[in-house]
Amino acid sequence: MEHEVSTLGSLMVEIGFFGWIGCTLALIFKGFTEDNELVPRRALLWGILIVVFYGMWIAGLKIA
Repeated sequence: MEHEVSTLGSLMVEIGFFGWIGCTLALIFKGFTEDNELVPRRALLWGILIVVFYGMWIAGLKIA
C-alpha cells in the first residue's frame, strides 16, 4: 500500500513544530520578569500561541 506525502501536511508539521518551540521559549524568556513574576498579558498571548502551533503540528502529522 502506497501513501503519498501531503505538501500541505508537511508544511503544517514544520511551521507548527518550530512555532510551538519558538513560542514556548518566548513564554519562558518574555512571559516572566527578572524577579520570576508572571506577566499575565504576555503569558496569555504566548500560551495561546503555544496551543495554536501545537494543534497545527498535530493536525499536520495527521494529514501528512
